[in-house]
Amino acid sequence: MIRAGVIAMLAAGPAIAGPDCYQRFYSDAHMAANPTQGVQGLVLHFHPIEGGTRGVQLWAELTPEMESLASETLGQRYYSDMRCEAAGPDVEGADPAAETCFDLCDLGFIQIVEESDSRLLIRSFGLGLHGNSTTCSGGAVLADRGETSGYVVTTFRLDGAAEADCEG
Repeated sequence: MIRAGVIAMLAAGPAIAGPDCYQRFYSDAHMAANPTQGVQGLVLHFHPIEGGTRGVQLWAELTPEMESLASETLGQRYYSDMRCEAAGPDVEGADPAAETCFDLCDLGFIQIVEESDSRLLIRSFGLGLHGNSTTCSGGAVLADRGETSGYVVTTFRLDGAAEADCEG
């Protein structure tokens, strides 16, 4: 249900030729083997923005456990709109030379670790995910839970997808 909604939301966006679209939905076996992982699926879409840079729209499907920690309604889609810059901040674990995409609500960032037509690796640094587009609310985080508490810097691998695949 959520996956269909995520894909439908992506279809409402502007049509941009690949490899600007990446996605990954984790199997039940993968989720069982990684109990601290809070993300069941991701769709990430790059798009051009003013100034010759690019933006990112990211949608996430969370595990029920992660959704129960968020302040919105269960079963909701979570997203982040971001603006990318050529370099990153001087933050522990971040690469200051890596392309960095900052959440427009000032709730964390991702860094592009590796990008090709077939694969995208991103690292999330406490990226806030929102359930409400007008108030930047939602309270979810794109990261794995720590073994004891909190969240850890998390790397996600997404697969390149044809634009038609991301449109549903």
